[in-house]
Amino acid sequence: MGRHIERQIESLKEKILRVGTLVEEAISKSITAVINRDTALAQRVQASDEQIDRMEVEVEEECLKILALYQPVAADLRFVVAALKITALVSAVCRK
Repeated sequence: MGRHIERQIESLKEKILRVGTLVEEAISKSITAVINRDTALAQRVQASDEQIDRMEVEVEEECLKILALYQPVAADLRFVVAALKITALVSAVCRK
């Protein structure tokens, strides 16, 4: 079972990085849209928020799955809890 949780946690890390990358890109594009008064770009950024929200839900589901199936302890448990919080915070930054 140890290998399974390791794979799940690696997958979770990759998803968190993807969410962070999407949020970083959205912020950058938002700034560009404001500076250039580009409403089309601003609308595309708003549309990309749905993808970020979906990925946030995927990360939450993955965390809950890991908690339910593997009952992690110590470092693994701390990582899963941190992943839940990090994803929620990063997604909230994008909504602001």
